[in-house]
Amino acid sequence: MDYQVGTLVACIDGDFRFTRECEAGVVIPRKGAVYRIRTVDFFRPAGGIMPFLRFDEIHNPEYPSILGPYEPVFDSRAFLPLDERRLDVFRQVRVPPVKRPQGVPA
Repeated sequence: MDYQVGTLVACIDGDFRFTRECEAGVVIPRKGAVYRIRTVDFFRPAGGIMPFLRFDEIHNPEYPSILGPYEPVFDSRAFLPLDERRLDVFRQVRVPPVKRPQGVPA
């Protein structure tokens, strides 16, 4: 799948695991929530190069790692990119304001 900075993604799997150093204060994505990609980092776990993501809505502290202080990333396989053109249908829906009878507080 194509993951790019600025793309909206839906979390489809909320089962994230981290090293023991990160567990204490990490904010993790929730299954069913939508996030905007802030960064895409590539790592080489067993079996090839994979993208890992950070989001505009989640900012975690940096934790120690073999690379130095590092903000946790999330496995891209837990997210499904959303097609913004398809979401425009919902953004364009205009609901007329509710007309209240005179004398009724808003």
